[in-house]
Amino acid sequence: MANLGTTVIHEGVFYQLFFEVGLLKSGQTLGGFIIVAVDFTASNGDPRSPDSLHYSVPRGVPNAYQQAIKEIGEVIQFYDSDRRFPAWGFGGRTPDHNISHCFNLNGSAVDFEVEGVDGIMAAYSSALQNVSLAGPTLFGPVINKAADIAGHSLSCHHAKYHVLLIITDGVVSDLQETINAVVKASDLPLSIIIVGVMPISRKWSLDADNGHRLESSTGRIATRDIVQFVPMREVHGRKISVVEALLEELPSQFLTHVRCRDIKPLNV
Repeated sequence: MANLGTTVIHEGVFYQLFFEVGLLKSGQTLGGFIIVAVDFTASNGDPRSPDSLHYSVPRGVPNAYQQAIKEIGEVIQFYDSDRRFPAWGFGGRTPDHNISHCFNLNGSAVDFEVEGVDGIMAAYSSALQNVSLAGPTLFGPVINKAADIAGHSLSCHHAKYHVLLIITDGVVSDLQETINAVVKASDLPLSIIIVGVMPISRKWSLDADNGHRLESSTGRIATRDIVQFVPMREVHGRKISVVEALLEELPSQFLTHVRCRDIKPLNV
């Protein structure tokens, strides 16, 4: 349990985001919307090899991705209003023999949502049996698809803030395209949490913590910082807790969006 200001956080309940701006008192509903994207690129190693990050360990011991899905998911699910998650994979060769940089994790052609953390885990396990690891590692397509969802929500005046979790081994191939996608999404109700199951390369090129906002290839400057990194090795090494890792930047990113959109509580 952590005490942040006047708000008590227990097991990752993110209600402090809303208390800080008085939205719960205003009659305005601002439910969360969590989106998960899992890295199926070959840099993770052959899933049949014990050295692979996708290796299905005997006796039910979770692999690196299952650990990340479970540990992060069980915290952040409290922020999702209905606990139905869009769940995608990227960088894999799907059953139609095409390499896809954003495919439905559950294998459905029409429905990308799954029920709860258990639904993500089941969809991931099923995908491992049906999707071959390929590449390259492209973040741009999943960010753009998440931005489409956030943009549609905004255009329909739905008061939802979206969080895209990208779970990856950290080998990024499309750095400039990713920067372009992040900049484009920076004025939408969206944050991106990149969960590294291995040390993440080039992370400082995406994170604006140094005070310099990202710039696209066309010269557009990001409206705000929307990217955060969660290194699972530090979580497992007990340097930080999952809650601390997730709450490091997400509240401030949310509040910056609220201020940029001039969202005002009615009763504070």
